[in-house]
Amino acid sequence: MNNSKVMCLGHISVDIIIHRSNLERLKIGGTIQSDDPIISCGGSAANVAFWMGVLQQNVEFIGVIAKDLSGRFLKAELERVNVKTHLKYSKKYPSASILIIVESNGERSCIINGKSQNDLEWEDLPLNDIISSKIFYTSAYTLENPPICNTIIDLLDFIQTRKKEKPEVILNLAAYTTVKRQSSRLGSKVLKNIDILIGNLAEYQELVKTSLIDDEIETILHSDFLREFSNMKLLLVTDGEHGCKFFTANESGHVPAPNVSVIDTTGAGDGFTAGFISHYVTEKNLLGAIQKGVSLGSYICQGYGARYKPNEYFSYLRNI
Repeated sequence: MNNSKVMCLGHISVDIIIHRSNLERLKIGGTIQSDDPIISCGGSAANVAFWMGVLQQNVEFIGVIAKDLSGRFLKAELERVNVKTHLKYSKKYPSASILIIVESNGERSCIINGKSQNDLEWEDLPLNDIISSKIFYTSAYTLENPPICNTIIDLLDFIQTRKKEKPEVILNLAAYTTVKRQSSRLGSKVLKNIDILIGNLAEYQELVKTSLIDDEIETILHSDFLREFSNMKLLLVTDGEHGCKFFTANESGHVPAPNVSVIDTTGAGDGFTAGFISHYVTEKNLLGAIQKGVSLGSYICQGYGARYKPNEYFSYLRNI
């Protein structure tokens, strides 16, 4: 039987999305009319699992919620698209929430109330389900705080000690601020256990401590970085409207992005990751997988929220 199961571990939250212009119009004590705020399910790893569910991929999710209304909302939304969930219920903190402020150019800033997301310990892990997966996915957000950071490091070590059955490990660098704060932990404890690394240009610049772009940073990644971390088979560097570049030990290339009107970049990287993994795990076609990722990431940018109109995605594909 072909094993194409993907296991995602990481953050899950309720996203509250508001445009910066509405905050600027709002005066103290006043009221304004607006289509904001938009309330949506979110969380980096949960978004990846959700979109893979939409794509009808065999996918499971590990994370932490609370026994509250938000937690029920988050769980139901994943299960609605047939994501199997392994959820711990935090007794200390409420389900996570994030206030996302969207700028005029579509970029976003976040204010996070997410202590529950860190409350994942070794004994909470469904190890048999993880080991039997074809792909294990997480993001660098899980490295920010204990106990989840220690759980992830121990889990990655455990996976690599397996001599027979074990999943390929994919890590998303998540945010340049996370890479900056966790550069030591990434370099000494995490990257040695990663098979495929995904990040945007700013995150890779922070990772290799350079402001270089284009051919100059490509030389660093293709030569120095992949030589240092010879365990890695693939680097994916997303760059917004410019698409995605990829590097292996033997080749490199570029997949352009379609020309779309960008409204909100929230979740675009998660969409890219979901599209890439869903194709990669079943088809083993690198260019096709990157194209699938670029397509989904670009689609999500055309509306508000990380889970923009999932029911319309396939119609969108037929019309482009």
